[in-house]
Amino acid sequence: MADHIVQLRPITKDNETECMNLKPRKDQEDLVAPNADSIIHATKEPTTKPFGIYTDDTMVGFLLFDNEIFKDGYYWILRFMVDVRFQKKGYGSLAIREVIRILSARPDCKQIRVNHVPHNIAANRLYKNLGFQETGEMEDGEIVLRYDVT
Repeated sequence: MADHIVQLRPITKDNETECMNLKPRKDQEDLVAPNADSIIHATKEPTTKPFGIYTDDTMVGFLLFDNEIFKDGYYWILRFMVDVRFQKKGYGSLAIREVIRILSARPDCKQIRVNHVPHNIAANRLYKNLGFQETGEMEDGEIVLRYDVT
């Protein structure tokens, strides 16, 4: 993994366009929702917060996760992507670790969940390498993984 530091910074009107310009690889376009759709989702769902993944002052990716415990009792990572120009540099792993750190600090956080389309093998490997485990559940045709906060 690269010796990088990442920061999660809120998506605001000032960096919204930069976020919407981030793109996955062509072969990943069916694996993640467009960031513009995710930002719209966040405005309609006030319990979620959209963040840019930054290294120094460069936005390298995007995350959307629950800021409050969801009605099912879990915190969810809803959207996650790293721009094609910044993949395979360790930013994604560092960003998910940062989400785990932030959410694990909340006293009501016992479990963090994420889901992905079944053929997204890279996401499955990434999450499992960070301590997520498959729940055996499916949601909207997607594999659900959990991270148990201890």
